Amino acid sequence: MHPGAMKHKASLWEGDCGSSPHITDVHWEGDITQAELMDVADQITSEWQTIDLELDPDHPCHGRVFRLQRPASGDMNEADDQRRAEAEDELAGKYVWVHCCRHVDDADGDNEDEAGRAYRQVFHTLMFCTEFTTFDDIAEQCDEALGQGEWDGYELYLDDDLPAPVASYG
Repeated sequence: MHPGAMKHKASLWEGDCGSSPHITDVHWEGDITQAELMDVADQITSEWQTIDLELDPDHPCHGRVFRLQRPASGDMNEADDQRRAEAEDELAGKYVWVHCCRHVDDADGDNEDEAGRAYRQVFHTLMFCTEFTTFDDIAEQCDEALGQGEWDGYELYLDDDLPAPVASYG
């Protein structure tokens, strides 16, 4: 079945899934990001706390449990914004190496996401150096270099933190 034709469902809950009042179900076809799904839930009601995802039966991950919790708001978001601003100020004007990666679900992966699912990182071989301005600018450069939606995250290395190359070509 083509991924765009798969029908998925998400149930919105006021609290924990199954132990609190159920709000409504949302249906969609094809891919949707977590952020997009949370935006849809916010448009329906501001009362949701948990989104329980149910993937199409033909989806390879059907049957696994996927739940999104409403992100903490207020002071927590302000603290995150403050930390981000401080990090951007500290890195501003410095040259950084950007290494983009894609997360691949893998039950034997070494990493674990917030929902407890194992995954591994597959690093693209493309690494580029740029003068740091903002994290959003780095994300745009990753989109330009690898294509939008072709990467999940990136790691930054200060130019002087990289070891000397062990070999070169050219």
